[in-house]
Amino acid sequence: MTRGGRPFIVAIAGGSASGKTCFARSLQEALGAETATILTEDAYYLPSSARPPGDMATYNFDRPQTKDFDLLIHHLGAARTGVAFQSPRYDFATHERLTETTEVTPGPVLIVEGLHNLVFAELRGLAAITVYVDANMGLRRARRIARDVAERGRTVHDTERQFDAVVEPMHIEHVEPQRPLAQRVIVNGGDMAALDASAVALAREIEIALASTPNPAQ
Repeated sequence: MTRGGRPFIVAIAGGSASGKTCFARSLQEALGAETATILTEDAYYLPSSARPPGDMATYNFDRPQTKDFDLLIHHLGAARTGVAFQSPRYDFATHERLTETTEVTPGPVLIVEGLHNLVFAELRGLAAITVYVDANMGLRRARRIARDVAERGRTVHDTERQFDAVVEPMHIEHVEPQRPLAQRVIVNGGDMAALDASAVALAREIEIALASTPNPAQ
């Protein structure tokens, strides 16, 4: 399935529980669901067959190597030509890629969000705008614990241990270095209204770009 034009790709990166998913959703809402589609990097976690054996409770999922970025970059390249693709689906409770996929048909704007979107120059080159959502460690830790307990079947103790032993060290090593690579830095201080306002401002910028050229991602 194809459509005319080349989608305007927005690549959003940031730390775990920094608010990047909330920002992506606010951006989609500001642009309109008929205009903007969200693609999550988390869907591209490698299946268990591609991981070394070991305890998933201690496995380091916060390295770029745990995701299939070759496939994600391939899919974004297809999106740039307006071609639909089958995004993988991942189950965080079982740490397994599902057999079912999700068809993604690129619209005028494709928002891709995740921990490591800006690590790879090839992926950054496919994006018309790159964004880094910045939040301090205390906010990210509290949000991560609340999310994993509520949505991913984890205990508070296990989530605290994983954050302190793995998530934050990997944030410092792999995530923070993306900040200077982003064209826009959005600071999330915990005020969701301010985060929404930043998304609306970026949406207006994108709408101007879409109106000024039929192929803004070129």
